[in-house]
Amino acid sequence: RRAPARGMTAGGPMLPTAPLGISFGGGDASTPKIEVFLDFACPFSGRLFRTIWLESRPGRPLHGRAQFTVELVVQPWHPQSEVLHESVLAVRALAGFDPALSFAHALWLAHTDFIDAAVVGETRMQTAGRLAALAESVTGILAFKLLPLLTHGDPSNGPMMQLLKWQVRQHRTRGVHVTPTCFIHGIEATQISSSWNVEQWAAMLDELAAAN
Repeated sequence: RRAPARGMTAGGPMLPTAPLGISFGGGDASTPKIEVFLDFACPFSGRLFRTIWLESRPGRPLHGRAQFTVELVVQPWHPQSEVLHESVLAVRALAGFDPALSFAHALWLAHTDFIDAAVVGETRMQTAGRLAALAESVTGILAFKLLPLLTHGDPSNGPMMQLLKWQVRQHRTRGVHVTPTCFIHGIEATQISSSWNVEQWAAMLDELAAAN
């Protein structure tokens, strides 16, 4: 008889049952695997994400050329970073990868609304309320359905907090400190810059394809 899945972690910490990251790009098993570690409070992360996400959409130059995976890095010197990340995880939990990525894009477009100076006079729940309203405008998820997932102490928040703990454990284990940080097939690619344009990304993918 098959043992319950939870028996595998008896005596140890909980383990994720699925990959933690949010993947996109249309790549397959033969294309490069590129992990991008990002903080939603970091403008340089936003610059890199906008380039690769927009240029990886169908019909764009990077589509199908790589599998990109967004991994989350909460940076504690930005107090709002934690709830920003939770909001993206909450959208993913309710609607899936594509709406979560669309919301992430909108969140960086609205970056100045959530910088340190913009939230310094707010409670955490006031910031969460604005995030839920933004998510509703982008994804159609009603804010009142999203907000419990961002409310500490609400049972709905538990899974979001656990996902975030795993993300923090992952980037600490991998030695990621600054954002954005990129890995190609598990190796940190220090040459990648947030200032890269689509031509530079395409040139790097050309090099990887030629060497394969």
